[in-house]
Amino acid sequence: MDLPLSSLAAVGLVLVLFSVYSRRTARKLPPGPRGQFLVGNLRDAPRPPEEWKAYAAMSKEYGPVTYLRVLTKNVIVVNTMQAVTDLLEKRSAIYSDRPQLPMVDILGLGPLISLLPYGDQWKLYRRALHQLFNETAAKKWRGVHETWNARFLQRLADKPEDWWNLTLWLAGANIVELAYGREAADHNDPCLMLGIQSLEVASHVASFGTYLVDWIPALKYVPAWFPGAQFKRDGLMWRELAMRSKHLPFEQTMKDMAVGTSRPCVSTELLDRQLGAVSLSEDDVKNIAWVLYLAGADTTLSAMRAFVHAMVLNPSVQRSAQAELDRIVPRSRLPQMSDRPQLPYIDSVIRETLRKYPVAPLAIAHRLMEDDEYEGMHLPKGSTVVVNSWAIFHDEEVYPEPHLFQPERYLRDGIIDPAAPDPSGAAFGYGRRVCPGRHVADAELWMMIATVLSCFDISPSKKADGTDIIPSSTMCSGVVSMLGEFPCKMELRDEAKRQLILDEVERVVST
Repeated sequence: MDLPLSSLAAVGLVLVLFSVYSRRTARKLPPGPRGQFLVGNLRDAPRPPEEWKAYAAMSKEYGPVTYLRVLTKNVIVVNTMQAVTDLLEKRSAIYSDRPQLPMVDILGLGPLISLLPYGDQWKLYRRALHQLFNETAAKKWRGVHETWNARFLQRLADKPEDWWNLTLWLAGANIVELAYGREAADHNDPCLMLGIQSLEVASHVASFGTYLVDWIPALKYVPAWFPGAQFKRDGLMWRELAMRSKHLPFEQTMKDMAVGTSRPCVSTELLDRQLGAVSLSEDDVKNIAWVLYLAGADTTLSAMRAFVHAMVLNPSVQRSAQAELDRIVPRSRLPQMSDRPQLPYIDSVIRETLRKYPVAPLAIAHRLMEDDEYEGMHLPKGSTVVVNSWAIFHDEEVYPEPHLFQPERYLRDGIIDPAAPDPSGAAFGYGRRVCPGRHVADAELWMMIATVLSCFDISPSKKADGTDIIPSSTMCSGVVSMLGEFPCKMELRDEAKRQLILDEVERVVST
């Protein structure tokens, strides 16, 4: 239905009153750009691409905690790890909520644990995922990683020019089996592709501020046919895709369970177990599996491709990593997780990849549940709290020369320096909202990076005139940020590596 004039007048009155109130309390708020009447900082709010860099530049002028008012919304941008620790870690009880995004509701993405408001349902889902993916329990799933990583290496050796699509296949195949016990086909697997398409949409709409309706929630009541309501038309179209991704894979797993052909996975484990005195309903299990399906592949995929990008641009780092692998890992096999404690440089490469190419530069926004005070500044209840991970990981006081890819910054005397800041923890979120699947993602990423470095040389592709093609470092916007596609050259270091890969495939298939 159309919006009546009385509703439009009410919205206008709210904007006026909020503007007056904001100006009256401005002295208490964190510093930020001066807003305009009614619209506040609407014109100052950074736009894609790479809006995190604009927020970082803003913080250099106004400080580590920056305030903006966009229409009726208070936005607090946190740009340093110290402020994150003080607020989201030490005061996590009031910083663990999520802002309600109308586009998330339109698409039906609300039950995803990463987007759920802080409350009983979130706590139940969190407890379930913790039981499955805590640091000890995550080791149970290593066989899945080993299987798909070996197949990935085999396909990469056969068709190295297809590495971009193969990383997508690897990340997706891991998650499809973890969530639903399904084995992905080698080409155009329908379950895998459905998940990838849906996660791209979810990453886009869950990024706070992408749509005007994020700033003016009342717009969600505008009918889809109304001029300017493209967001509503997009949302309704994408909802169908999202709902198919929620129901179809899970229903197939339920059919497999009914006839006794299902494979162990998150869905089957949760359907079979109790969580203390609380039993998960079938719909709860479906929602938990769904979040793995949509959110479990994109972070590892982003990091995998960023690693390749870093190796193209930093051949000396690649040579140092390969030298460590050649020194520690017997020539008769590929690197294994048991080798990890003896491979600190590989761990440092992973840390530096997650720092220089943060998979979630602005993370998922938090919501402040109560009024708070911080260093003499008033932080209003209901504020949207945006953590600028990119700024944190490029803080020159913490990471000197942050524009350089330097794994050595985490090492001292050839081992991991316990005093060095570790970006790998913050890369997976903050406070109580840290990603519960981080240990699984970390193991999958380590296995891919260690084995690829052991088997392949990575170098720039060439132009027709023989000069190197230097890939762009620009990353797309969204909850999870990705590099744009770029070419590179991957070559087996020697033919003996091909046989090691075939031996590894045979080993994982037979176990």
